[in-house]
Amino acid sequence: MELIKLVHVSCVFLSVLFFFSRGLVMIRSPQFVGRLWVRRAAEAIDSVLLLSGLGLVWITGQMPWQEMWLAAKLGLLLVYILLGMVAFHWVDRPIVRFGAWLMAVLTFVMMVLVAMAHRPWPF
Repeated sequence: MELIKLVHVSCVFLSVLFFFSRGLVMIRSPQFVGRLWVRRAAEAIDSVLLLSGLGLVWITGQMPWQEMWLAAKLGLLLVYILLGMVAFHWVDRPIVRFGAWLMAVLTFVMMVLVAMAHRPWPF
């Protein structure tokens, strides 16, 4: 379990670092985020992140419908994904893309706080 948790936390770090970096680069060079290698790298990191998260759920037996903090984290994950799609794929207006990116970063911070506190509202 410790190895899967290490992989999961490492992928969380890589995922947010890559997401944050793409957002900063997007401000100056919007076409960069559409490059094939950038998309594939993000997909690979996020796939390993998702699989390791599912592995942790399987090993620990913590199910989202039983653990409210996990349900909150998954709900925030959906919001994060949708905001990322707005920021990097669905919208062409720079201010909207930047706003969606910034909101996604804040959503990610909330996800981490929920995961660390094991409570749906960590404040």
